[in-house]
Amino acid sequence: MKKFLVFILLLGFALAGPIQYFKVKGIRGAVVPRKDIDSVVVYIMVQGGSAYDPAGKEGVSDLLTNLLVKGTEKYTAEEFSKRIETMGSEIDAYTDDEAIFIYGWSLKEHFGKTFSLVADALLHPAFREKEITKEKKRLITSLAQKWDQPAYIASEFFKAKLLEGSPFGREETPETVKKITREDLLAYHRRFFNKKNIFVVIAGNIEPSEAKGMVEKYLSSLPKGKKASPLPLMVKTKTKVYIVDRPQAPQTQIRMGYVSLPFRSLKEMAARRLANYILGGGGFSSRMMKIIRAKEGLTYGIYSYFSGFVKGDYFEITTFTKNETVGKAVDLTLKLVREFHEKGATQEELEKAKGYYLGGYPLRLETPLDFAYRILIAELYGYGKKYVYWERNFIPSVKLKDVNRAARKYFYDRPMLIVCVGPANKIKAQLEKFGPVEVVQPPKF
Repeated sequence: MKKFLVFILLLGFALAGPIQYFKVKGIRGAVVPRKDIDSVVVYIMVQGGSAYDPAGKEGVSDLLTNLLVKGTEKYTAEEFSKRIETMGSEIDAYTDDEAIFIYGWSLKEHFGKTFSLVADALLHPAFREKEITKEKKRLITSLAQKWDQPAYIASEFFKAKLLEGSPFGREETPETVKKITREDLLAYHRRFFNKKNIFVVIAGNIEPSEAKGMVEKYLSSLPKGKKASPLPLMVKTKTKVYIVDRPQAPQTQIRMGYVSLPFRSLKEMAARRLANYILGGGGFSSRMMKIIRAKEGLTYGIYSYFSGFVKGDYFEITTFTKNETVGKAVDLTLKLVREFHEKGATQEELEKAKGYYLGGYPLRLETPLDFAYRILIAELYGYGKKYVYWERNFIPSVKLKDVNRAARKYFYDRPMLIVCVGPANKIKAQLEKFGPVEVVQPPKF
């Protein structure tokens, strides 16, 4: 039964037609025909994102994406929502560090109307004061709740300190959102929403000529504009420990990591991903989970991963443990990273990691939305066309020496930034051997 399921997934994956890249009226994009399904998706990327928010008004792009689907110049929020619901379609938008995404999904028969609504939201957002007030309150409440959660504080504080001095180190808080005005939203929209700064992917049961015709029909009125320049990541990691003091916390959230070197080729990227899977990215298969969770019982979960930007990357380890075992958990984690750096992986570990990526990638590209997103990521980061099938194109040729070269290049225990959210009076002494310790108070909103 399992083999049959995999066969069906691979068959459905194979039925996707070749990716056809295009440029229509100055708008770049791609079409991916899928004749075996009865739905179509349009996925549009606007280069920009939260790192481009005005200083002191972090949250502009987040608020803007929430409002894109809350009414246009033509339709109120209620009318816009009703038109989507009547077709059984879905339209949504969200922001990331370096891009804004808006997508629309529908059955084939409703795709023209769905695309027209996506285009209307993209080109003519209303930003009505009533909706701005409502969304600001919702966003402020959501952020205040998040900033009261130790896991969220740990992740946000870690990123802010690690990337301090760069646009990526600024934090969105209730206070910054309160300062945002309608003019800030309009200025952001004018700056980034243009032909040179977007990329459109249409995937599903549609002819390429029809897809390109819709792009011309609904998006050609976009202004020509200017492409956003990638932001620099000119920071270096310093070995230091921060404790965000939560005196009553029964356990401590831990984040560790450093600004990493970027990979130079997709084969090197594949080797690094395999290496990270072996060390801490492979769930219960990873060394960190086997040793720190299963053998030592120090946590229920520990994971490692790389977060990428156009101009750089950073590596992060995330876990939590009892207050009494914080020092032991950090020490053992650093030892595992150091050992991996020095000795690398085994052939058996490599084969299991390869099996995960090669066996699972059809699932990761199962839907038109998945496929479209992969194309957008390749475009955003300049990975090239081969990235769409990177598992198939590069994983088989990665050898143990490539993974161990990646282990030496990308994984090391110093310099290491360590952020702990927990009771300072119980964990400070345990952490002093790892570097200078600074105790700070958690934010209050």
